[in-house]
Amino acid sequence: MRRPDERKQPQVASPLFELSDDMRATAERRRRSSGRTHSKYDREAVPMPEPALTTRTPDPWLDSAPLLTGMDEVGAGLLDSLDAMQRVAASAGTGPLLINASPGTGKTHLLIRRVAYLVQELGVPAGQCLVLAAAAPGAARIRRELGAIMGREAAAITVAEFDDFTAASEPGHLLELGHLFIDDLPRMPLRLFRRLTEHRGPEADVTATGDPDSALCQGDPAAFGAFGEQFTQAHVMRLSRNHRSPAAVLVAASQVIEPISRVPGRLVQPERPALEGSGIGRYFAVDADDEKRFVADLTERLADLGVAAEDLAVVGPDGMSVAEAADGEFRVVCLTGVTAEDWPNTPAARRELYVALGRTRDLAYVSHTGAGSPLLADVDQGLFSPFGMVPCPRSGPEQPRLL
Repeated sequence: MRRPDERKQPQVASPLFELSDDMRATAERRRRSSGRTHSKYDREAVPMPEPALTTRTPDPWLDSAPLLTGMDEVGAGLLDSLDAMQRVAASAGTGPLLINASPGTGKTHLLIRRVAYLVQELGVPAGQCLVLAAAAPGAARIRRELGAIMGREAAAITVAEFDDFTAASEPGHLLELGHLFIDDLPRMPLRLFRRLTEHRGPEADVTATGDPDSALCQGDPAAFGAFGEQFTQAHVMRLSRNHRSPAAVLVAASQVIEPISRVPGRLVQPERPALEGSGIGRYFAVDADDEKRFVADLTERLADLGVAAEDLAVVGPDGMSVAEAADGEFRVVCLTGVTAEDWPNTPAARRELYVALGRTRDLAYVSHTGAGSPLLADVDQGLFSPFGMVPCPRSGPEQPRLL
């Protein structure tokens, strides 16, 4: 008879072998870095590729030539830097005209040349022209380029920004400026648009440019829609050739905005060769401090390559906002903190990503911790050049087991 302490104990299968403390710690760090208990991916350290800056001049307008055979004489050289569709729009007669085009297609460049053409070729008095830009940088550019093209005559043209017109402005003064040019119409407050156009007839000489997809607002941009209601016989021109961004950036921006585009079916083609430059750099950061180190390293590398500080836009928690970046264009755009929390799959986030990418002249980067924004999954992954701690499919089981 067995004693009580000699009763048969249930047998427990022992493991093939135990993990050491170091192996357990390594597995735990890997699990935490992935953000999931059972990750399907390991991470591989990939160094940052050297920035592949293109060699063409930053301003593609300086060496562009007439693209429409037989129109060399139109504008006596004023329109030489425009492509075919831009020339058609710039040389149109007076009357309501709306240029609906995406970022980088030369809307502002066209508007400036149209003002000069109407004054110097069609005899429109310079003192009767009012040119409005959404913000101070745009107004400064218009003044500068009109002065370069027209000389002293440009001083008679009124150039202002939207905020310059307050409630105290008298309608009579506005009516004296019978030729109205509005750059970036979707950003204009509806109230201001009504005040500027309420006393103008349906055939008034009003030219406006804009991209409704770039309007960072809820719902459709009211002023852009009101233009068609106010000027029912207006000519609408669409520009399809992008003169600013590399093909990879342009395609990525188009894929981001396509599901919610306010201009469905719009075709945009890159002027620059499809193989020029590299893809969009995508940095997989371990944590926020790692992301900051990446930005510092990128800034230093770009400076060594001759990229000035003002030609680099760092958009994110420690940089500028998308709205601030929208008022300029930059040789390099770097978006940081592109996580699911800060860039969710919403129309507002899609428009911000679309706008930010559209400010790129040369290279674009996105960086994030974790898996990144779901918006990045809507972009063809072949457009990215991943580096940092890049996820890669696990080649085998994380823990050894008996086969």
